Amino acid sequence: KRLLVPMFFGAWTMGFAGSVFLGEHEDTSPLGLLFGFLFGIIWRSLVFWVPVIGKLIALGHLWFLWNLFQYSLILTPVFYVVRNYPDGRLARFLRSFFTLPGGVGVFLLLPLVLVLIEVLFKPWFPGFIGVGYEWFWFLVFFAFGYICITAKDEYYEFIEERRMVITALTLLWTIGFVWLRLEQHETGVPYVDGGWLENKIIHNKMTLLACVIHSFHAWFWCLAVFSWGAHLLNKPSDKLSYLNQGVYPFYIVHMPLTFAGLILATKLGLRDYSAVIVGTVFVVLTCWIFFEGVRRT
Repeated sequence: KRLLVPMFFGAWTMGFAGSVFLGEHEDTSPLGLLFGFLFGIIWRSLVFWVPVIGKLIALGHLWFLWNLFQYSLILTPVFYVVRNYPDGRLARFLRSFFTLPGGVGVFLLLPLVLVLIEVLFKPWFPGFIGVGYEWFWFLVFFAFGYICITAKDEYYEFIEERRMVITALTLLWTIGFVWLRLEQHETGVPYVDGGWLENKIIHNKMTLLACVIHSFHAWFWCLAVFSWGAHLLNKPSDKLSYLNQGVYPFYIVHMPLTFAGLILATKLGLRDYSAVIVGTVFVVLTCWIFFEGVRRT
């Protein structure tokens, strides 16, 4: 309900609105738009089931909802066991990552799982909005998020006590990531994106190093955001609760409104930074209006 209903609603409505703003419908009369909308429901619902590319075509920016639904199904047995046996072996095992000496569980063992995913799957196909190696990568991130929720007290204690260490390590991994990006630009080998089999490489020292840097960089940024968020924002706040309610609606509707904002900037003759600023203000305001409209009905 929380995933599939917004997914299909967004695909049918926001996907159609985006195509209208992009000028993909020649007949913009009321009857033509109605026919296009109804036809879009049919073809998006059918093409969605085409393996790999179907969800990219049908869902667009809502691709992640289908991934989350799949991940939820896969991990349902884990959810069931932990919920019904909160002090059982599995629950204790998941919490133990946050209590291992020196933070080795969170700082080393968990990101090494991400590295393993990259080593196994990244050479063959680039990662792109949840397909290729990213499908498995995001599944692991999803599982890690659940581990954090399960640990709870141990999790909050860990990120609070090690917040500055996390921040310093995040900066170091970011430097490594920037270097990796520069190497990709210079050599043409997609160390960050994946799919370097096209360069007649399966693995060498550089690709293995790239897997390590990319995974650790991503994981430590998660830890940095979590730790500072918990430190600064984990307190009762009506404003924060209000903003939290808006995350989902904002994301669902922002894409067609982004197209509309860019069209507005173009008609005003704006370019570069001025176009970005005007487009951003337009998107924020229109998303907010939509959110308030939904919230008040």
